[in-house]
Amino acid sequence: TNADDTCEGIKDAYLAADCSVDDESYNNRNDDDDYFYQFKAHTCCRILQEHYTEYCRSDYMFTSMHLLFAMIVLLLSECAKNVMHRLKYLNFIPEAGICVLVGMVCGLVASLFPDTSIDSLSFDNDLFMSVLLPPIIFEAALAVSKTEFKRRRTAIIVFAVLGTLVSTFTTGLMVHYASMLTPESLPMLDSLVFGALISSIDPVAILSILTNLGLSQADTVFILVLGESLLNDGVAITVFKTLVARFDGRTNDGSTSTSEVFGAAADFVIAMVGSIAVALACGCVSWFYFYYLRNTLSPAWEVGSFFIWALVPFYISESLQWSGIVSLVGMGFFMDIYIASPKGKGQAPSPMACCDYVEMGSSDDRSVATGINSIAPISGTSRLQLSSEAQKHIRFIAHVTAQLAESAIFAYLGLFLFSKNYDWDPALISIGIASCLMSRAFMVVLLSQFILLVYRMRGYSTKPQASRSPALSTVSSNESDNEICHLSKTAAAIRNPRTQTVLVLAGLRGAVSFALVENVPLYNALTEEGCQYKPLMKGMTSAAIIFTTFIIGGASYFILPVLGFAAELKDDVEKASSINEAGTSRTIELADRKAGLEGLAVLTSRDTESTNSDLSILN
Repeated sequence: TNADDTCEGIKDAYLAADCSVDDESYNNRNDDDDYFYQFKAHTCCRILQEHYTEYCRSDYMFTSMHLLFAMIVLLLSECAKNVMHRLKYLNFIPEAGICVLVGMVCGLVASLFPDTSIDSLSFDNDLFMSVLLPPIIFEAALAVSKTEFKRRRTAIIVFAVLGTLVSTFTTGLMVHYASMLTPESLPMLDSLVFGALISSIDPVAILSILTNLGLSQADTVFILVLGESLLNDGVAITVFKTLVARFDGRTNDGSTSTSEVFGAAADFVIAMVGSIAVALACGCVSWFYFYYLRNTLSPAWEVGSFFIWALVPFYISESLQWSGIVSLVGMGFFMDIYIASPKGKGQAPSPMACCDYVEMGSSDDRSVATGINSIAPISGTSRLQLSSEAQKHIRFIAHVTAQLAESAIFAYLGLFLFSKNYDWDPALISIGIASCLMSRAFMVVLLSQFILLVYRMRGYSTKPQASRSPALSTVSSNESDNEICHLSKTAAAIRNPRTQTVLVLAGLRGAVSFALVENVPLYNALTEEGCQYKPLMKGMTSAAIIFTTFIIGGASYFILPVLGFAAELKDDVEKASSINEAGTSRTIELADRKAGLEGLAVLTSRDTESTNSDLSILN
């Protein structure tokens, strides 16, 4: 963050001035110039050392005033959320936007006091990646319905993996070539880094609106948005780290060789596969841990051990320079299936049964206990049974920590919007926002057609049946009412333009993008490593987050109901039912006609036989 950038800059200046060498060596090398001797002995080196000691020692990075100010901002954020919810005409403002507004107000108030600098309240960038992001990602991994995720896994993986890669390179190329028309032209590597960090989405506001419209994880459009956002974070962070590693002083001129491209691709694959392997290995070890201590651990220590084990693969992968977020998601899936899910056949507790001591609200789209819909374990393995007390508190604690972490990140974003370490270039900000929106729309349309092609090749087709969601059935104007070709529920939903519109609107940027831009390495003029345009990137990223949160998120509050998800839910079912009833009536009518004709033929045959018999008697 700002504090880390300042300290890194002081350290680079100290090394560049040869301040780290001993006095004798320094004087021997610079004895021809009195300026350098005075420079070392009396002025710059001493001042740099004093500033580094005063502002950059680890025990000064987290003071009591830092923590007190953070607590006050969080409390004010929760108060502001409560006030906004009571004012019905302001319900269109997302909760993330409320936290940003509170941070902005606190920043303005703090700047009014003399001898007070906003930058002095900043934290170390490791706080975001190592402390604040893991609770958010892990809670989402626990919350997603594993059954619904499995049913739509093809579409979710395509949007999360291929979609993130397409968004990264589309955004990066658009920013790079469009910035050539401005005074500040971003190199290709810097543009791709911006594309990677801004490709992470945070659709909490969209999910909340869909929940208010009566949709849940059983609906395809809902699980597509939630599943993509869950996997998208890990992929975006892995791509970001792979590209940032190229800030090595050799590729900052914009040139990229073929070997570097293949090297980056190999690093990405190794990081993804290695992170998943770490998660599976830690998951197996955690299973044995809980299995052998199942009758001895207290409920409190069961909960504590659960979250400790959840973080183990994260820090292992981070230490190996892989993706800790991917490991955290994998660990969340494993622990939810094998350890934290309700056990036993026929159990179907209510979504809030695990949290009956607190009212968490039915509109919360991420905190519901979806583990009750968890998929079955692999054949030959079994689930563990935690105590009822532990089962009761695990998801609630995960939800609380995630909410606090997300509120802290958005409030921090608003607090430092007026920092001098941000470079607000109107042209580049406009290019960045336009690139985010256009690349998201392009990705959704392109991959929707790709997914439909995959489903057609796999031969996914079902008999006509009424769907419970408007995004789950489509009727072509070229098809007759008596014969309708129905794809699978997922394919039919993706083919629907309304679902694609929701997926485009779900491209809100949030906490992960802000945390990543803070981790872009500062440029070192001595080694030529790092990014020279980090202040510009911070301004572009912050502007994109604010625009998508307030404008896109706020507009979605009015757009999604207009799309007719609630109204067309009933209309589509009725239409499909009427078509099915018409087809059924037609079938019955044809059957009656056939039966009547057969009966007539039988009667005619009998009459013919009777007439022939009478004629024979007369003769």
